[in-house]
Amino acid sequence: RDRLATLKEKSTFSVTSIGLFGSTGAGKSTLLNTLLGQEFFLPVSGTQTCTSCQVRVSVCRSKHYEANIFLLSEKEWKEELKHLLAFLEEHDDDEEGESNKDVELAISKLRTVYGEGAERRSYEELLRATPKVNIPSTRHITLRKPKAEELSEELDPYIRNQGNDEEDQMEDGSSNMRERTQKMQLWPLIKHVEVILPMSNLIPEGVVFVDIPGTGDSNKDRDEMWKKSILECSSIWIIAGVERVLGAKTQEIMLREAIKACQAGNCSDITFVVTKTDNLSVEEYLSKHDAILEQNKNLKNSKDKSIRLRMQKNLHSSAEVLQKPNLVYTVSAREYWKSDTTKTLNKEETEISMLQDHVRKLRLNMMKNQLRNYMHEIHVVFCLLDVCRYMHVERPFPLDSLDEYVKLKIQGLGTAAGHIFDQINLHLNNGVESARKLYKKKMEKLFNQGQNSRGFHRTLKALCMRKGELVSRVFERLDLNDALAQPVYEHIDAPFEIIFRKQQPMKESLQLAMDNFSTEIKDKFKSFGESIKLENSRLNFLLQETDNIMKGLEGKILRNKKSIYESYVLEIKSSLSPYYDEAARIRGRQASQKIIKRLYEAVEEKVANNMFEGARNRMKSQFQEL
Repeated sequence: RDRLATLKEKSTFSVTSIGLFGSTGAGKSTLLNTLLGQEFFLPVSGTQTCTSCQVRVSVCRSKHYEANIFLLSEKEWKEELKHLLAFLEEHDDDEEGESNKDVELAISKLRTVYGEGAERRSYEELLRATPKVNIPSTRHITLRKPKAEELSEELDPYIRNQGNDEEDQMEDGSSNMRERTQKMQLWPLIKHVEVILPMSNLIPEGVVFVDIPGTGDSNKDRDEMWKKSILECSSIWIIAGVERVLGAKTQEIMLREAIKACQAGNCSDITFVVTKTDNLSVEEYLSKHDAILEQNKNLKNSKDKSIRLRMQKNLHSSAEVLQKPNLVYTVSAREYWKSDTTKTLNKEETEISMLQDHVRKLRLNMMKNQLRNYMHEIHVVFCLLDVCRYMHVERPFPLDSLDEYVKLKIQGLGTAAGHIFDQINLHLNNGVESARKLYKKKMEKLFNQGQNSRGFHRTLKALCMRKGELVSRVFERLDLNDALAQPVYEHIDAPFEIIFRKQQPMKESLQLAMDNFSTEIKDKFKSFGESIKLENSRLNFLLQETDNIMKGLEGKILRNKKSIYESYVLEIKSSLSPYYDEAARIRGRQASQKIIKRLYEAVEEKVANNMFEGARNRMKSQFQEL
């Protein structure tokens, strides 16, 4: 009865999340629009960042087009205020240089919410001030329209990245523009947006596309969501425009995060998508068509090779993601939408349909596995119910020997897991040794990024306020904790992947030990069933319950895997936390040099007191707990 109730409530299929990872102007929104069969839905622009927050898009059995806009909570906005004001401390309006981009963003957010001059007010004054924008008490806005273009128009001001062109439009005095302006003024407060579209034959139900900002978000809570979303994705697509496809720093950051998602999260697929492939000079070619196809072929070969080489540094060569025949797609949304008389490429050559097929296959494989397991559970339960209708007397079973056998096998699984986890110890020790040798170089490399920036002291203060990690418009993603831990992860990544591998497990994999344990237990149940002439339906129920217990264990392992993997860098962050607080309070002339000096001293002190070894022990203890 309990099992039937569980099956009835159980959701048959979990979602297939596909993360679209790309930097400014990479064409994520254009690509997503095209995959969904909508030429213009999410805001697009050729050169600027258009989507200002994380957007999740899915389809369902509905006649309406719907968007749910979630705002930062009051507590989250107060934290954001502190961060914004940190960038403005000791700001000299006469300073010039690219470092002012972060200052400009902070001023823009404050003025948008509180009005002109907000950047000159204190934190306490702003808390008492009445925002000039209407903030709904629920911190949630729902839009619902019968047509895609109507929802697109209504949604656009909420998610479009605000630039100077938008400010000029605000000067329009019409009632429609005033209403639009009110919506646009909410952008600093928007945490994320969920869009739901009616069913189509292009994308299957259950697929969720997550439009992820390239290197994170300057807001702490949106950045935490950025990290969480990456780890939850089943597939991660790295999107790059053809003009920036080679050698971009942001692509390396994104690929590193995607590999980390394979290590610590749910990701089993990494795909690289080159967009705007029709943007090329064709002077040396007789045919633009041939030129594009030759370019795409060369790009696929070179990028596929470089990505595989990069992934093999962290993943074993037999990892599932490295078995894919195609890692790279070269697409042109513009050519896809052109009419037959003006297009250079046919629809097949734009590779949009190939990506749609890739999505359908990802979804179909997940559904097949889940449906097979679900139907098997139902079948076994109903078989048992059919037998129970005719059984009135329960026969006593001699269970003592069976109990003893199972207990011994559980003990043996624990011992086997211990031996498997012990494999990581040598790699951890080697990583700690490397971290001790390289920590000064890692810090120097991070701090050297700001040597030509007059406003770097503000960036460093914000970095310290965020406990060592910061997303900046100028320096992209800065993470001192991760930089210090990186030599360790370089040593443990490959063995870590093997230990927690589920597909094609090796002798060093935990999954193989669990599979062997499950097989031995079920074989014992079968021989026990034969000896007491147990009905097949009851035996099958026992075997299925064993599978259910093992699946539950696999779920716990997946959750623990993330905690174990992150434990090393989090221990470093925790060790340095009081020193970050101290460095964040440094003021006055030469603040940059003083902050850097204090951080060097702090790290040296902690390294001398075995910070790296302490983080190693924290990871080992988490393995032991598992």
